[in-house]
Order: sequence, then structure tokens, then C-alpha cells
Amino acid sequence: MKNPALVLEGANAAIRSLISTVFSSGVPKSTLDLVGLRTGQMNNCELCIGQSLGSAEPGEAARARLDSVATWRAASCFSESERAALELCEAATTLANRYDSVPDALWRELKRHYDEKPLAGLVLFVAAMNMFTRVNVCTRQTQPEWVQAA
Repeated sequence: MKNPALVLEGANAAIRSLISTVFSSGVPKSTLDLVGLRTGQMNNCELCIGQSLGSAEPGEAARARLDSVATWRAASCFSESERAALELCEAATTLANRYDSVPDALWRELKRHYDEKPLAGLVLFVAAMNMFTRVNVCTRQTQPEWVQAA
């Protein structure tokens, strides 16, 4: 199937507008890269994983961090704010598996690191990445279609 965001008039523009707004919310791009990669990993979206790796900051240190995203809990290279963002990513991505998917303790930890605007951006980014991964996986999207639409 052709990408649904390209089939429905205005959908692609709306998605791009949302992502643009998120990127101006105050969350560091490096954190968004980590969250995007982790969401792609969790939802088995090869396209999203490739895009996250391709848009990440260059350099050996950045690459080592990306290589550790799947095992971020055991890795020492992530800041407390990045850990909180990754925890939110995992909690929101697996919310169907439990009633209290984002516990109060996690919200308190997130609020220690993010003011309201960046936290809103982070929540919307996690939601958007979950939408992307699910659309891409269920419709078997490939890189060329996204590149052509850009």
C-alpha cells in the first residue's frame, strides 16, 4: 500500500507540522534521536531505525550511544533526562500491556528534567513515533517512498 499520509490530502503536511512543532519545543535533538530509535526498535520498524540512525549527530561518541539504546538501562552513557525520556518512550509504547502505563513516579522524574513545553513536545514525539512505526510496519513502507515525498 502507498503510504497513507501520502494518500490523504493534507495528512503529510499536518504530520510535518506536528514534527516541526515538536522539534521547536525545547527537547534536545539528540534526545529525540534516542527516543525515535528506541520506538523503532520496540515496534520492529526497520525504516524508522534507519532514519533515526541517519539523522543522528555524527561522531564516534554519538554512534556508541545509539548502539546502546536497546540496552539503555545498563549503559552509563545516558544522562538522567535522557533516561527519563527513554523510560517514557517505553512506557507509552507498551501502554496496552498495563493499566498504569506511565506511573506517577515517572511523571515526577520527567518534571525534574523538563518544563511543561518540552515535556509536551516529548509526549507528542513519542506518540508520533509510535504512529509512524505502526503505519510503516503494517503497510510495509520502504525508504524510497519517504524520500520521494520529502
